[in-house]
Amino acid sequence: MRKIDPELRGQMRKTYVGKLMNVIRIKGFNSLKIQDMAEYMQISKASLYNYFSSKEEIIQELTRTYIAYYEEVDQTILNNELTYIDRFQKLYEQEVLTFIYISELFLEELKVGFSELYEGIMSARQQRKMNIRQFYEMGMKEGIFHTLNPSIYTVQDEVMLRKLLDPAFLLEEGLTIKQVLFDYYQAKKVQVFKADELKRINDKSTILEKIEYLTRKLSNSYSS
Repeated sequence: MRKIDPELRGQMRKTYVGKLMNVIRIKGFNSLKIQDMAEYMQISKASLYNYFSSKEEIIQELTRTYIAYYEEVDQTILNNELTYIDRFQKLYEQEVLTFIYISELFLEELKVGFSELYEGIMSARQQRKMNIRQFYEMGMKEGIFHTLNPSIYTVQDEVMLRKLLDPAFLLEEGLTIKQVLFDYYQAKKVQVFKADELKRINDKSTILEKIEYLTRKLSNSYSS
C-alpha cells in the first residue's frame, strides 16, 4: 500500500465508496469482487489497495459513511438556531436520500455478513427516529406543527416514498421524479405545519434547489 497523507487518504476513501452506493443499492455487495469494485470506483485494482486493504474494509467505510450522515442530519434537525422550515427541509432531503442509497438488500447482506456493522447502523437509525420524534414534538409544543403521533410521519415516508418513486408507478401515472418530489413535499408541509405558519413560509426557491438535486440523484440511481 502506497504511503498517502492520512487526511487525503480519508477523503479519497469517502469519494470512492460514494461511487459504489448506486450499484450496492441494486446488487448488494456479496456478488461484487474487488475487481468489480475497482471498476465502479473508476480506478485500477492496484490503486484501490492504496486506500483499502480488503473488500471488508470497503464495506466498513460505506457503513460508517451512512452512520455519519445520520448523525450530521440529526444535529441539524435539533439545532434550535435554525428555523423549523429549514430543519423540515433537511429532514425531507435525508428521507429521500436514505430511500435512494440504503436498500433492504444492503441491510440484509450486512446483517448476515457483518453483524457488528449492522448493529451499528441500526442503532444510528433508532437514534435518528428518536431525534425525529423530538423534532416534531418540539414543533407541536411550540404551536408550529399540528398535533399528531410523530411515528406516523416516519412510517408514512417509508411507505409513500417507496410507492411514489417506483419507476413502474411513475410510468403508469405519467409522472416525473421532480413533480412527485415537489408535490409530496408540499403535501407533507401542509400536513405538518399549522395554517398560520404556512402563511409565513416562503420556501419555493430553496426547496426547488433541493428538489433539483434529489431528482439528479434519483435519475442517476435508476440509470445505473
